[in-house]
Amino acid sequence: MLRIVCLALVLALQAQAVSLVAKGKSDYTIVVSASAPPSEQRAAAELQRYIEEMSGAKLPVATDAQTVKGPMVLLGDSAALRKLKPAIAFDRLGNEGFVIRTSGRHLIIAGGQPRGTMYGVYTFLDKLGCRWFTREVSRIPKRPAIDIAKTDETHRPSFEYREPFFTEAWDKDWAARNRTNGNHTKLDESTGGKLKYQPFVHSFEALVPPSKYFKDHPEYFSLIDGKRRAERSQLCLTNPDVLTIAVAQVEQWIREKPDTTIFSVSQNDWEGWCECDRCRRVEAEEGGEHSGPLLRFVNAVAEQIGRKYPDKLIDTLAYWYTENPPAKVRPLPNVRI
Repeated sequence: MLRIVCLALVLALQAQAVSLVAKGKSDYTIVVSASAPPSEQRAAAELQRYIEEMSGAKLPVATDAQTVKGPMVLLGDSAALRKLKPAIAFDRLGNEGFVIRTSGRHLIIAGGQPRGTMYGVYTFLDKLGCRWFTREVSRIPKRPAIDIAKTDETHRPSFEYREPFFTEAWDKDWAARNRTNGNHTKLDESTGGKLKYQPFVHSFEALVPPSKYFKDHPEYFSLIDGKRRAERSQLCLTNPDVLTIAVAQVEQWIREKPDTTIFSVSQNDWEGWCECDRCRRVEAEEGGEHSGPLLRFVNAVAEQIGRKYPDKLIDTLAYWYTENPPAKVRPLPNVRI
């Protein structure tokens, strides 16, 4: 019986590796790098705020340039973290991945820049029961004791672009706390920025403007019921000149907005696909789907863009008449549907 009791006590101590707050008090210090980016400074402030709101314990915030005694919550890469030699592979975490790890009495929340550590803090708070339902409505549980079991977790987002498409979700604080990063959000440097998108879908009209090209080159646009159309038309996606013009336009967008990640090569927001012989032939090869010519065209753009700009992504839509997938062609690695 004594052996069983001792074993149970050992297992309990192993499971409860970190007692962050006990009876509303804590001897922990939140530590960030002296050169921490704004998003990691925000992460420290948010962790301090919500731990205090939950438990009443206000953890001090210090930098790794200061002498800290006692256990630490280590946020982001820092000299203090490296002394523990936790072997965190920051280069594998990307911009948004992070680890949550216990090391002795210390708690580590550290991720890639610019948003990884901040997302790690919000995920940690989420595990403690915090929820931010709207800009005005949240649930922060009362916890006079916060105990963290021994843990070693690595998180990477499954989707690189995340945007609930309604205006309230674009609020900076709500978006950061719920780990959304889309183009319409009001995220700024303090939240590690966001993924920028140019233009935001339905881009054929901007890629090859009918006002500029139709008069001299009606063949660039859809053949519909035997006639080329400038209004409420799409592009002739098998015309090689259309490809050349589209690539040049995307390259111009990249030069104009070099901090943008995603560039859209996507159909206008109406029907009007091209019915020329070449486009019909591609559709037949792709199982009769209108998405066949579209994805072959998008891949061709992406292939050329990728040679010069390997960090940029080309997006298109599975939408309306292109919703069904083609039979054969698949998106290139730098294409997003």
